[in-house]
Amino acid sequence: MTEEVVHPKPKLIGFADFIERHWKPLTFVGIILLLFGVGVLLFNQINTGAFMPRDFELTGGKQIEIALATTPDLSLIKSALPNASIELISGLRTTLLIETSVTANETEILATLNGLGISGDISVRTIGPVLGELFWRQTQMAIIAAFILMSFVVFILFRTFAPSSAVVLCAATDAIFALAVLSLMGEQLSLPVLAGTLMLIGYSVDTDIVLTTELLRSPGKEVPQRFRAAAKTGLTMSIAALAALTTMYFISGSVVIQQISGVLIIGLLCDIPSTWLTNGGILRWYLERKAKKGASNA
Repeated sequence: MTEEVVHPKPKLIGFADFIERHWKPLTFVGIILLLFGVGVLLFNQINTGAFMPRDFELTGGKQIEIALATTPDLSLIKSALPNASIELISGLRTTLLIETSVTANETEILATLNGLGISGDISVRTIGPVLGELFWRQTQMAIIAAFILMSFVVFILFRTFAPSSAVVLCAATDAIFALAVLSLMGEQLSLPVLAGTLMLIGYSVDTDIVLTTELLRSPGKEVPQRFRAAAKTGLTMSIAALAALTTMYFISGSVVIQQISGVLIIGLLCDIPSTWLTNGGILRWYLERKAKKGASNA
């Protein structure tokens, strides 16, 4: 009788093993996302004079918000109000947003909508051009100050140039990529979008600090073990945040909440590769170089 030869089953390569084998080329994924975001915003700046169109809150204008019981024909409204920016927000309730110049007559606009059979709870907000420009300058200063203070705290915490720079790079990548994607989606730069961008910087730094602390300050473990421990914690944080933000986006029915959560969802999806591939790769390069330098000096 011939003995049956049993061939061992090939070992499947998991996601963590794939990253472990190819972490060097994967380091450039976040850099590609950053270049994509910079390219989109730079293209907008060259062609329109602004990296992203600004909402009425940052330029001055009038916004009419109407809570509707039914979903109207958006094309019909746009043809009736050709000089206004019109958007339909869906959620627990349907909200019609109309943005127009500060000199527009809201009474005439509402009369036109009533003629189309559109009515509901109405809210009107007016912001003058001077106040809008003031808001724009203040938000620019807030974002610049946030990046400066964040960079200062990170450099004090780790006191090493390469790891600290990687944290700042990932935060910048997430913010720039989120704004670029929103621009491609036709969204405008508004106060909620800028607030979401500031929150995104905090979310990004959280996961980067988890990774950097684990890789630099966990003696007694090999680098792959440290990376997996950090990824387990950090990815759990990101997935939980994405689940909460996605629920908030679709259920809230609030325009402001949808804009903030939209920025955070896009930014956190970008944060996963920028943190665990790019920042992780930069830290590994740094640790390898540090180990070789220590071995040569021994």
